Amino acid sequence: MCPDERCCPADGSLLAAVGTSVLAATATFAGLQVRGSLKEIESRLAPLRGAVAEEAEQALDRAAAALMPRILDGATREEVGAETIALARALMRRMTLAPPVEGGAHADDWDDALLGHDEAAALILGLQDREIRDVAAEWMEKEEAAPALRLWRALARRCVGAYGEHAAAPLTLAGWVSWSTGDEPTARIAFGLALRADAEYRFAQLLHHACNEGIDPEGLRQCLREERRRREPRRSRPSAGTRPPGRRDRTARRGSRRTARSEQ
Repeated sequence: MCPDERCCPADGSLLAAVGTSVLAATATFAGLQVRGSLKEIESRLAPLRGAVAEEAEQALDRAAAALMPRILDGATREEVGAETIALARALMRRMTLAPPVEGGAHADDWDDALLGHDEAAALILGLQDREIRDVAAEWMEKEEAAPALRLWRALARRCVGAYGEHAAAPLTLAGWVSWSTGDEPTARIAFGLALRADAEYRFAQLLHHACNEGIDPEGLRQCLREERRRREPRRSRPSAGTRPPGRRDRTARRGSRRTARSEQ
């Protein structure tokens, strides 16, 4: 409809060739990525197959025999929780120090190779505890988000055979990190897969509903931040010019001894 021949000639204008554009390059530099089709996203969360799946299931059998009695025992449950969180943090550090060169399925293969079967099995079973899972959900932003998402995806792929329902926890965590970082399509798929693994998994039900309703995840992020601050209070540091605890008492004692000697 434009009458200006300089920009809209009657014969039309040639379109830019298909390929890399300035807009695409700028978006990539800013961290925006094409998420892929529904099938591609689901494949990154699907359980492993073949011989590696058999090895993963055997590791889960061993971990279940060792861990589940401790989780069910109130006396050792807290110990298992601390061990699980420490292991998850260690694996996240490992992934941070070993970023994948390529994306997509090749990146997943790289992450799978970074995890031992026994490590993954212990973490999968530990995350079945609601309180442990809630602590893990706090790693949803800043520098923790990317390695956490890689870890949850890798764990979901290790939930094979008889342990299919165990995938609900890592899938929900993967969906939560995706939603928290603005990737709603991947979040919805992950939540849906979590509910497919366990239709009664309450955490996935709540997050799936909230995401579909367009609720801002910031409210939940704030709650998790507050819970983390409550659980990990910062140690108060002495202000400049303030002696460390005990210093003043030692000084006072030395002074009192000097005074006593002078009086003698």
